[in-house]
Amino acid sequence: MLVPFLTACFLFCVFYVRVRRNADGTLHLPGPSTGIASFLWGHELLVFEHNATEMYTSWARAFGPIFKIKAALFHPDIVVVTDHIAVQHIFADTTTYVKSPAFRPPISNLLGEGLVWAEGEDHAKQRKCLAPAFSRESVRAMSSTICECAEKLAAELSNQALQAQGLTTVNILSRISACTLDIIGLVGFGHDFRALSSLKGSAEAREIRESWDGHVTAAVTFPAFLAPLIVRAVPMILRVPLPVMRTHGVVRRIVGKLACGIVDRRRREQPANAGSFIGRGKDILSLMMNQGGAAGLLDQEIIHNIVTFTMVGHETTAGSLAFTIWELAKHPELQTRLREEIIQQGGDLGFDDVEKLEFLDAVIKEGLRLHAASPQTERVALRDDAIPLETPIRTVHGHELTHLTIKKGQIFHIPFTTMNTNPSVWGPDAVVFSPDRWLKPNGIPAPSQLPRGWSGILTFCDGPRNCIGQRLAVFEAKVILATLVRSLEFHDTGASVRPVIARTLQPVVDGEVGLLPIQVGLVH
Repeated sequence: MLVPFLTACFLFCVFYVRVRRNADGTLHLPGPSTGIASFLWGHELLVFEHNATEMYTSWARAFGPIFKIKAALFHPDIVVVTDHIAVQHIFADTTTYVKSPAFRPPISNLLGEGLVWAEGEDHAKQRKCLAPAFSRESVRAMSSTICECAEKLAAELSNQALQAQGLTTVNILSRISACTLDIIGLVGFGHDFRALSSLKGSAEAREIRESWDGHVTAAVTFPAFLAPLIVRAVPMILRVPLPVMRTHGVVRRIVGKLACGIVDRRRREQPANAGSFIGRGKDILSLMMNQGGAAGLLDQEIIHNIVTFTMVGHETTAGSLAFTIWELAKHPELQTRLREEIIQQGGDLGFDDVEKLEFLDAVIKEGLRLHAASPQTERVALRDDAIPLETPIRTVHGHELTHLTIKKGQIFHIPFTTMNTNPSVWGPDAVVFSPDRWLKPNGIPAPSQLPRGWSGILTFCDGPRNCIGQRLAVFEAKVILATLVRSLEFHDTGASVRPVIARTLQPVVDGEVGLLPIQVGLVH
């Protein structure tokens, strides 16, 4: 009796596996040759070693909007998705598609368990509490503070140019990052980090900067590539104190300590701030602290979100804006045109004034299209699904798929920059910095060809998990750029700049991460 029973079990398993495999539409997807994949690291090492999303962009042109790559450490193949209908489906269904469990622990270690880390009901609760802080009215109320910080940065760079009696070379990313750190501290939490108080900034600003620099430098090393792959393969490894994880945790510990002090001080000083922007309860911290009851945030959640918004809220905007200035430095005619528009507008750069500057809007949109602060993201399916497609897929056997059937556990990589620069959508000049495309009739693709993200690009992601601070980030970038260009000229140094993903988009020059040299001079 035992032999027939075991035989029946074996045949059932074979049948079950065959049925599952036949139902998996990813099995016969096209993709890069296994010959260029590493035995241990699959195609993932190639992606890591090249510029941000460079390999995905190349493969998308060769194999179409959906393809698969070999994953590291013998994990099942990863599906790379650039079809905008498929991406829209994945981002909209947050109960089926979540951030990979392998990447949530590093996020927690770096930023704490705030909005970026949270999933499901926890994410919905935190987002509901925080959303009013980023409304149009709230950003309008922040405008004077943002302008003051931008003026401080312009004054600092002007003084350096005066002392140099001509052009001076600065790391533009570092200086813009100091400005955006001051902005998020003031408009978010009523705290002045004083990052622009001198060239080196205050002690706490230097500590934040140095910890972040250490983090991004570590993020481009092989151990940083390896760590999440090991976590994906062996989740229990999280209990081991890996050195790369300790590096990540430094940022959270430093900013978390500051966050505790900010919350304590706010509780003591709240009555004294009654007439200020902060006292009116419109800033991020006030909204978090004033939400009581079951719908409100716990103190620990407040601390984690201060860490999250301090780091994500300043570093991402700074990165994209620094690359935009780099583009303008290489295109002096566009820089001159932008300056003329700003000077002609005259007066202060208030909320409504900035909204009227059409070429400034086009420059910022183009910079964000080409240089997304987060060039890609990852999702994993929690259940089987059928994903709709805009463009049918042709398998390696020549069959046409009008939808993609996937199985539970399937990992997806979604490269935003690849989608933002797709020549079949954006035209043959898709990778060219051309702000005029946003101003010309039919200069940008029809809405039906684009994702539902901000301005038809995925720089701020899409769906319920899109960037909550996108309105603030765009306005902030516009004010800083307009303030700088009004009185300063930017010139290309000729340095070879390599864009890489080190948690966020980072420039690399001569092996140094976070360096983007630009020559700055006064407008004559």
